Amino acid sequence: MESKERIKLHKVLKIFGGITLLLMCGALYLGISTARYMKDTIRDQFNEQQLVLAKATAHRIESTIQSAIADLVLLNSLPAIQYCDSDAYEILLLSTLPVLNRDNIVEIRRVDREGNTLFVANDQGIGMKHFGLLHQEAGVYLSWASDLNHRGKTMGTGVRSKDQAKDKKTLVFDLITPTYEDSTDSAHPRPSHRFSGYLKVTLDVARLFHQIIPSIRSGKTGYAWVLDSSGTFLYHPESSFVGENAFEVRSNRNQAISFSKINQIQREEMLKGKEGKSVYTSGWHRDVVEPMEKLIAFAPVHIQGPYMDYAWSVAVVAPLQEIEGTIGMVYERQMGLQGIVILIILIGSLTVIIYEMRWSTLLEHEVNIKTDHIRHYAEQLERSEAKYRSLIESAEDLIFTLDSEGFIKTANEHMSRLFGIESGTLVGQSLYSFLPREQTDEQLRLIREVLGSGKAQRTEILINIQNEDFWFNIQYIPVKGEGNEDRAILGIGRDITDRKSLEKQLINTEKLASLGTLAAGVAHEINNPIGIMLGFCDLLLEKMEPGTMEYNDLKTIERHGLHCKSIVERLLSFARISEETEEGCNINENVEAILSVVKHTLDMNNIRLVTELDDDLPIVRGDSRGLQQVLLNLISNAIHAMNGKGTLTVSTRLAPKPGWVETIVSDTGCGIKKEFLQKIFDPFFTTKKVGEGTGLGLSVSYGIITKYGGTIQCESHVDDGKPGHGGTTFTILLPVHVESLTEVPPSARDANPPKP
Repeated sequence: MESKERIKLHKVLKIFGGITLLLMCGALYLGISTARYMKDTIRDQFNEQQLVLAKATAHRIESTIQSAIADLVLLNSLPAIQYCDSDAYEILLLSTLPVLNRDNIVEIRRVDREGNTLFVANDQGIGMKHFGLLHQEAGVYLSWASDLNHRGKTMGTGVRSKDQAKDKKTLVFDLITPTYEDSTDSAHPRPSHRFSGYLKVTLDVARLFHQIIPSIRSGKTGYAWVLDSSGTFLYHPESSFVGENAFEVRSNRNQAISFSKINQIQREEMLKGKEGKSVYTSGWHRDVVEPMEKLIAFAPVHIQGPYMDYAWSVAVVAPLQEIEGTIGMVYERQMGLQGIVILIILIGSLTVIIYEMRWSTLLEHEVNIKTDHIRHYAEQLERSEAKYRSLIESAEDLIFTLDSEGFIKTANEHMSRLFGIESGTLVGQSLYSFLPREQTDEQLRLIREVLGSGKAQRTEILINIQNEDFWFNIQYIPVKGEGNEDRAILGIGRDITDRKSLEKQLINTEKLASLGTLAAGVAHEINNPIGIMLGFCDLLLEKMEPGTMEYNDLKTIERHGLHCKSIVERLLSFARISEETEEGCNINENVEAILSVVKHTLDMNNIRLVTELDDDLPIVRGDSRGLQQVLLNLISNAIHAMNGKGTLTVSTRLAPKPGWVETIVSDTGCGIKKEFLQKIFDPFFTTKKVGEGTGLGLSVSYGIITKYGGTIQCESHVDDGKPGHGGTTFTILLPVHVESLTEVPPSARDANPPKP
């Protein structure tokens, strides 16, 4: 009986032992698989975060290069750059020095259609002379630039050493745009529109990356590096790697390590402009020299080249052991616990169950810790996303996305404020709701072209928003989605209304200068014959009896001759404004002096005068004679516009922006038609009848005010047959005289003109 019990007990022990062995194997497998799963999950999360860093860094580099391209295009539009006259040194200096001081540009070079260098601007100044033919690069650049299909485009070159014979670490690359003679100036009033070479700027790649890359840190010791399209290091924390071939320099440093994995990643993905993440084996990391695995995430930087597009690649790397260190500690604890569990199971099943429960509790605790870490990483990603969203919402540009049919998918707060529409209402509307059909059709054509080619494009467009015209420079950028149906366009629109106004003002000033020179010559040629005619007319009048027909005919000749003389004098005043006798004057005294002169004329024309002159205004820049001439011209035009009835209002006050004084002349006359407003300051333009005006009053006034550093603006409304609904207002802004600035608060000492 006892032996049977022993046999039975032996069988039970065998069964129990087998079950125990299966349980131990199951527990061991579960622990290993759990640790592996945790390791893979956290590693993927960390590498995904590295990919976000790489993409953000690549976007920042592309934005910096785009800023340099914008400066290049703006320089290329200036007449001084297009014609490179020998007397344009000061203009070139003022145009190029601000560009050299930003965007990491170290040199600006202008090359003509023959390959000869016309001028070079760098940190040592500007050289203007014939430098002769460039080396082989000029032929390649000229071949690309002279192609009409490339007109208005910009290309980038491959990275090169600034001085290949001395320092291979100083890396630069060039941006080139074709130059055409499209602008006008006094020496070239009519553009030839012919190809005249190209303009090239050279960017310091090392300086660019030292401003961006060193701040990139992944984990505790992770860092970033950059490759160009040929596999050369453009940036690396190991300074000896910069300018070297990435496929060779690692093997030269440690030949015992196989770098086939990282070479494969570079060759098959990074150099082809792809983004992604992976793992590779390295022989060092910062000061630690030993074989180790590293996590890598990379994103491309796209640059348009002459015959192919260049793709730089930004890589962010970190040692795998940093991420797996904590996981390894948990894994070691797990293995220790499993050993204890095995010993306890041998003692008794109850003890095994108790310790198994304890092990499960500890494992759950560790899982919770790792889950908290993952949640922490997710919160960091959410904060990063919120940060980028905040940057977009606080930007002063229009930032929006469109689908291929022109419907708005997203829009930032600035766009909503500008259009006066809530962001929720703005989303889902079509471009047809904001633009005329012709403009909308053109924008849709451009959007579909960007979606088809996958390349960003820029355009300038005039948009009327809430009865006010705005010029925008809009860049359309394709945004990749998961499928063709998810494709969208990112639009970034910058307000260039002020720049357009400045360009228009510059063109008007150049036109006035040219016509002034012409007017002076014509007036001089006409003045002498008129003087002779009037002299002989006076001699004949002395010989004729007053009241006779011949006497009356001579008086008619004399009257028309004097009229011609008056026109000549106005031409001369337009061509050459007289020298000022004073540098500053009291604006109120000049207004009162002119009003005392025209008071009788106003009463005779039934015009009511309203004056609103602020007391204690500072002295403004200018002389009394010139300002009185401007005021008299404006008041005379107002009297003519009111045609015998109306109200003339003259007011002076401090401008909203300190350091400026504002003078306003307003009438209730017939107004100026909208199509004429752009021409009123042009010489010889007038809406008066023949013989009543020369068209020089406002152009002379414009020249006087701008000579003092001020501005003159006009706002007018046509009455359209409704009395009291029309009228014209001229606003004159003059800077406060320098000596009078000591009498005003420091906040008023501002030399920048306020926007009209």
